Amino acid sequence: MFLHKFSRRLYWAVTGFLLSIFLFGLPLTIDGFTGLKAVASTQPPSPIPTTTWQNTPLPDWNQITFSNLPAIAESGSLTVPNDVVNQLGYDPSRNWSAGQKPADFLMLGDFQDGFKLQDFSLSTINHASSTGLNLNRTSLQEFGVMAYQTLGSLVKAIPTLSHLPIEEVKPILDLLQSQLTTDVNPAQTIGQLLAQSPLLGDLEFSKLPLDKYDLASIPGLDTTSIGSFSDWQIVNIDQIPGLSDVPFSQFPTPANPVGTDVGTVDIAFGSAEQQRERTISGSDVEGFTVPCEQDCAHAELAGSAKILGRQWISGKSQDVRGGHGILAAVNNGLEPTGRLPFGDAFKVVIWDISEPKGTVDTALFFRFCMRKGFVDLGCTPYFIGPIPWLSYHEKDAIFLGNVDAIAPSTNLSQSTQTSASAEGVPNAINPHLPSANSSKPGNCGPTHQGVSLGAYASAISEIEGGYGSIGSFVEDSAGNRGRALGRYQLMSYRNDVREKILSKPGGKQFLAKVDAGKAVSSDEMLSYFSQADQNALFDADASALLDRASEQIDPTTGQPFTGSRLIERAAQMHFGGPAAATDGGVSDAFGRFTLYTYGKEAAANYQSTFNSLGCS
Repeated sequence: MFLHKFSRRLYWAVTGFLLSIFLFGLPLTIDGFTGLKAVASTQPPSPIPTTTWQNTPLPDWNQITFSNLPAIAESGSLTVPNDVVNQLGYDPSRNWSAGQKPADFLMLGDFQDGFKLQDFSLSTINHASSTGLNLNRTSLQEFGVMAYQTLGSLVKAIPTLSHLPIEEVKPILDLLQSQLTTDVNPAQTIGQLLAQSPLLGDLEFSKLPLDKYDLASIPGLDTTSIGSFSDWQIVNIDQIPGLSDVPFSQFPTPANPVGTDVGTVDIAFGSAEQQRERTISGSDVEGFTVPCEQDCAHAELAGSAKILGRQWISGKSQDVRGGHGILAAVNNGLEPTGRLPFGDAFKVVIWDISEPKGTVDTALFFRFCMRKGFVDLGCTPYFIGPIPWLSYHEKDAIFLGNVDAIAPSTNLSQSTQTSASAEGVPNAINPHLPSANSSKPGNCGPTHQGVSLGAYASAISEIEGGYGSIGSFVEDSAGNRGRALGRYQLMSYRNDVREKILSKPGGKQFLAKVDAGKAVSSDEMLSYFSQADQNALFDADASALLDRASEQIDPTTGQPFTGSRLIERAAQMHFGGPAAATDGGVSDAFGRFTLYTYGKEAAANYQSTFNSLGCS
């Protein structure tokens, strides 16, 4: 290895010397010293704001936003088959062109687990970005979700609208007057109108000139979480006012380093290299030690014993398997080799390597994840890129993340790697449920208190996320500190959760990180709190809460909770704890749900799953 490096450097030293003679003439001799003419560097400075940690440049997430990310360097497209569109209820197909900004083509649904952008409301976006959003000067047309709302979906998203007279909400009044041939009583409440004429809930706001109304024209619109609206997943990031200007550090699940390993770019090798076995690059499917056989352009690293002499292969030289679920078939199931040093929202890839200059340029690659209700199609490989990222010279420090992370290929992420065909895909999201594509009625697994535990688990997951979901760090009034983990967002400070984690080797150290508020990746979390662990705890929890709810009195009937109200009450206690007030108005930190609306959402999700799967 030493001779290889020495001969390579000697080659370029001699080549550089001869080239300088050709370009500039003989070396200058001044006062006995021999040197070459200084030539100004043509390497442009990195456009990515950075900060320094342990003498290593890190992205400054306090300054990085979607609006100042560099443009994508290559064009591409994603076309989703009609049967998949029908399952999702929306079409995530799209095209992007070289030079286009990521916010122009990335959708909110792409980050429903990575950044959880749907937990934002316009109010919290305004606070996080300090853009000074003026509700009276921003039109409804600029709020992208409005084009997909009906009267019914809007009232479902903002339940307080049902109590207001029609005349107090100008867009609703105008929608009714423009679409109906008969007059409506403007003094009547919106809820009364929909109760009398439910079909009016299908009236679409896209029929209105939305640019004629401001955000303030719909009370409560600014404080309602984006995820409460229908079809929010399909809205582009740049179609949410102010979202493109929110720093990545202020997202509900912020971008943070995962791990603390740092190396040095020792030497940059071109594509003539072959048979590189000691790599630190790969994917969350194959692991991050994928060897390279030929055309192995790479950065050889120096550093600690576990890093010294290892290679980070260029994604231009090597593709690896990626993606999860049905969508793993996109792009032939391949993505450029790289690493996930900042979580799974995007992948960092070494892209361009110049052996003569000793430089390494990295790039970001994004993926699309698609989930709506109990239909989870997984995620595509990371193939959307390259988006120029940080550049390095030989001897520069480089952040690597967690080099010792357990290979994700041994720990299932939010959906299991399956064949590309949608036919007969196993349901990796909930083992109680049959395949989402099954045409046969199912019984949705075991029941408790007359409630299908499988359908109930799916109902809660539709609100909370996937198996790899990790919530923001919180500290409650009782002094409990931690994060919500997994598909059901079970708090890390719960005794039963901690018991599961502590039973694994390294679990104590993992909990120490979580308790201290340090960032952890989905794959790291799943290695200590597996899908099986999550399902087992949730089933026990759900059964206990259903028992507790069945013994309580429903204030609306004066009788014990039953039917959908039993599900609502159990969900309220899942959300707010066993002592949560019945139909309470307390909300979470993001204001997305109150106890009451959380229960309503869970019951509606349950019924939808129950009906769609033919549960009996």
